[in-house]
Amino acid sequence: MFNSAEPVSRKPKLTWASNINLIILAFCLVFYGRIFITLTSAPAILIHAHFVVVPLIMGIALATATAKNSQQSMLVHSLLGGMLIFLIAILVSAIWNRASFINAIISFMMLGEPMMFLVTIVCIPMSVKSFSRLKNWLMASVGINFLLAAVQKPLIDGGKIDAQGFDGTDGCGGVFFVSGAGNYVSASVSLAFALYFLANGKNFPLWVRVTTMLAASWQLLFSDSKQLIFAYFLAWIILIIFNFKDVGKTIQLLLGIMITGMIFFWCVQNLEAFNAFTAWARPDLYGKNGDAWFTKLYSVKAILAEFKSPANWLFGLGPGHTVSRLGAWFLQDYSLILKPLGATTTSIGVQSREFIDSFWLATGSSLFSPIFGWAGIWGDLGLLGLGAYMYLASLIWQYFGVDNSLKITLLATLVLGFVFTQLEEPGYMLFLSMLLGLAWHEKRLKFEQQAQV
Repeated sequence: MFNSAEPVSRKPKLTWASNINLIILAFCLVFYGRIFITLTSAPAILIHAHFVVVPLIMGIALATATAKNSQQSMLVHSLLGGMLIFLIAILVSAIWNRASFINAIISFMMLGEPMMFLVTIVCIPMSVKSFSRLKNWLMASVGINFLLAAVQKPLIDGGKIDAQGFDGTDGCGGVFFVSGAGNYVSASVSLAFALYFLANGKNFPLWVRVTTMLAASWQLLFSDSKQLIFAYFLAWIILIIFNFKDVGKTIQLLLGIMITGMIFFWCVQNLEAFNAFTAWARPDLYGKNGDAWFTKLYSVKAILAEFKSPANWLFGLGPGHTVSRLGAWFLQDYSLILKPLGATTTSIGVQSREFIDSFWLATGSSLFSPIFGWAGIWGDLGLLGLGAYMYLASLIWQYFGVDNSLKITLLATLVLGFVFTQLEEPGYMLFLSMLLGLAWHEKRLKFEQQAQV
């Protein structure tokens, strides 16, 4: 995405430029929506305007971007087919469990919106000029997010700005200020970008790329986003397993994780700034009857207690009826709007939130939260919905994991699905869609340039 060598391309049509403008608009609505609401005190419901805008611009892009090559057509059709399968799985779950139609639609949007945005980016026969414009928007947005987080921490700790009850660590959410998990969502954006930039920004000096990676690591440290260390470390191990047949790549990845691991272990043992990473390194928490398992599996046990027949394993308990973002927060926070529309709820999400507020380990770290993405997808939609979502994930892996830096981030995102609800965090997931889409277009543009030689 960051190489300076760019092929000569025909002047883009007006529709292309319009689509680029719409993509930027949708990205800004999602990426900057949280901090805009915070700073302006605008109605909170406006933060969800992207649920209307993203499918609208996808429809416009599909209708106007007609000059697609065969690879783009195949990829777009594959993603649209995967989304249709996922939508059917959600509707079947809703019908079987007598969940409302509005539940099904919001559930689909929360989980499927990143794929819609990716389709929008990929279906456009993007010119070099349009590509560079989107790339610059992404880079600038990542920089703004980091700078805001770095400034917010000392200001919150010093009492200069109100983070609505959060301290400087949890409150430094960058563009995701103020939200409960803004600190590690913001750090996730910085780390994913820095890793890709380090591997692919070859037209930038090495010291710039290394400095960017160090800055992202510093943000991870001052935001106390320990779960990202866990997620990326595990993702690295999984990638090594995937590359086991390729001896050269396996050796490179093994050396990388060994060196990184040794540096991190030394920092934990010798630097005070890393002390937080030892907070939960207590063997008694993870024993057979340890509080860690009791806390993390609380919602899973609550869901299983409501299974009345084998069909629940297939179809779950219905969209929004367990611990998805929809069931645990959205339906309660916007009940005045959604109840008149027929929204249906159960007590599982509310009980899980109350448990988090009352149990010491759940309040101590989101790493032990019983409300997390994979539990929500499985609980709401059953194995059928979970399988459909994993099929979409496999398409993303197959077509957009263009190098190891992106593959590690994709795997880390899936691992984070076991930590909290980041799979349903629109700011991070649409950022990731933008990063993946631009990386794909860069590869396409290079291929077209080589074909013209």
